[in-house]
Amino acid sequence: MYRDAHVHIHAHGYELSCVNLSDCESLEECLRRVAAASSTKRQGEWVECVCARLEGWRERRWPTKHELHDASGGRPCVVRSFDHHSLSASERALALAGITRETPAPPGGVIERDTEGEPTGVLLENACRPVWEAVPKPSFEARVGQVALALADFRARGFVEVHDMLAEPWLGDAVSALVERGDENARAMTVWLYALPERLAAMIEASARWDARRVRVAGGKLFLDGTINSRTAWMLHEFREPIPEHPRGVAMMSRAQIVGAIRFCDARGLGIAMHAIGDAAVREGLDALAEADPSMLRVGRDEPWRMARVEHCEFVDEADVERFAAMNVVCSPQPCHLLPDIEALRRYLPHRIDRLLPLGEIADSARRRGRDPSELIWLGSDAPIVPPSVDDNVTASTLRRRPGMDAREALSVRHAIDERLALSLHRPTAAGALEMNHT
Repeated sequence: MYRDAHVHIHAHGYELSCVNLSDCESLEECLRRVAAASSTKRQGEWVECVCARLEGWRERRWPTKHELHDASGGRPCVVRSFDHHSLSASERALALAGITRETPAPPGGVIERDTEGEPTGVLLENACRPVWEAVPKPSFEARVGQVALALADFRARGFVEVHDMLAEPWLGDAVSALVERGDENARAMTVWLYALPERLAAMIEASARWDARRVRVAGGKLFLDGTINSRTAWMLHEFREPIPEHPRGVAMMSRAQIVGAIRFCDARGLGIAMHAIGDAAVREGLDALAEADPSMLRVGRDEPWRMARVEHCEFVDEADVERFAAMNVVCSPQPCHLLPDIEALRRYLPHRIDRLLPLGEIADSARRRGRDPSELIWLGSDAPIVPPSVDDNVTASTLRRRPGMDAREALSVRHAIDERLALSLHRPTAAGALEMNHT
């Protein structure tokens, strides 16, 4: 029995029904798949493609709005990156989202433009939101069906506990509906929900209707930075080939906003989970927790959902390693991302590879304070960004390279951990394991 400490349940189920580009190898192939999917759509119906990984494409560039317009026959079309932090939209999709030449980039977002100042169709970070919001929303029953698909996939892979990291207020209702209908996968799962602070009030109110043994509101979710592939992760050092306006990535929130959100959640007896991929973002999250000094830093093993968490932690500066155990903060990484990202990591951050996923250092720091590393390091997948696979996390944590790669291709081997430790970091929490006795 395993725990996946970082998933997106509905997104995982949704992507199982979209055009999947995870194995796409070129822009040309992407456009062929868009055209094929469009042939089955009514005029005006959206064509949604997911899991695009440009570093694996021969051209290593996005389709433009014009190319997507032609391939989709004028239908609204969106191609989303595998990490959900960037996309390319067709002419019709941009129009429906209200993005024009005059549209300014929002805070924390980038609208790519051509030499004439026209949007190319490529949007990064917060600039993606208008397109996401323009896509027609499914009915509640359709959402329940997509959640059922996701939970079935998680259970088939051995998971009995999953933590959703960007939950909508209706997600707990969907899981509880499946439990009430006797869905065997929902009844075998413990689900923790983390939501944007502005959604927490609605979720707390809705939770009175849920089966508390199966699903709970665990805390708030914050985004402190972007991602490596989009070069928006907030780094202490500049990217190689940086975005000119953001050479060290993008800081998504101010210190005051982070501290305010932490105190907001703490006052409601909840925890916090902070997306922080770059080493600067990780440091900012820890600094904000130190400034806020919330009670969640002092919770014990009987309330693990109230613990403060830093998600991803793909790069952690040496000066910050000891702070997780010292502050009682969970480090919640997804080592499996290393496997598909090897080329992007070498391309954009070759000078910081030595600080990539220092799991061994963080585990040693926990032991020095008399803690079991599994209490402070919780592994996840970020599904559907990558498949929810314990095996992939073990491979990435122990070998630091893809299977079949020469050992010399491994990244920062000195941070590798052994298989036994890697598996223990997927162990269900005490609370999660306890709930299984009620099934």
